[in-house]
Amino acid sequence: MNSKGLDFKHKEVINITDGRRLGFVQDVTANLEDGVITSIIVPRQQ
Repeated sequence: MNSKGLDFKHKEVINITDGRRLGFVQDVTANLEDGVITSIIVPRQQ
């Protein structure tokens, strides 16, 4: 699957263990040398 980091923004994140909705991706950081995503930022829901 080839995707760009921006393709992940605004996607919903769901915990696969219990089905809980965690929120929407706000930002993605990556190691550009390796082409690996290093973190996905999901703001805390209140």
